Amino acid sequence: MMKSRILALALALALTLSLVSVASAAPIKSSYNLSDVEFIEAVGWYWTKDVSLVLRDDSNYELFYREYAFGTTDPGLKANKLIVYSGTYSSVESADDEACHFDITLDTCDSIYFEQHGKGFGRNVLGYAMVLDTTAWTDDMTDIAFPDGADDGAAEFVANHTIAGTVITVEDLREDLDDVTLENKIVALPEGFNANITE
Repeated sequence: MMKSRILALALALALTLSLVSVASAAPIKSSYNLSDVEFIEAVGWYWTKDVSLVLRDDSNYELFYREYAFGTTDPGLKANKLIVYSGTYSSVESADDEACHFDITLDTCDSIYFEQHGKGFGRNVLGYAMVLDTTAWTDDMTDIAFPDGADDGAAEFVANHTIAGTVITVEDLREDLDDVTLENKIVALPEGFNANITE
């Protein structure tokens, strides 16, 4: 039990450090989260997926998609993935007519940071352990993302995996601080939405 708690703490710390390393230096205006946990009984793994929408100001966002897996009998990390989309957004009162809900439209997708490693994604180092960053693109990244070549790897990667036009409904507790049932959370993602660029 103690080992599991230590592992969970280590995972949380590693994830926090990863987020800090790729996040904007601008202060956070607000953030909204959605999480899902699945237990894969056949292999004894917990597989978690988290989406966080961070609004930096009145026009710039970062959408964090995190995925990691760890075992029960063997608590070592099995898989770790972080994807960060950045761009501009607009916000209106939600179409669901809930007073504290807003529809956030991700108007542009200007950059993508993608990091993945761990045997949960396979054992081929080039195919499954990688870092791609469209703001600091290299020829090695082009070789990984486009084995057949690409004229402009960073621009093509963003174009192929853009989330521009996505509308995310959020609930903001600050709209009614007297209502203790409210949370800062993602209420709904579009049907079929999947931030995971490898699926």
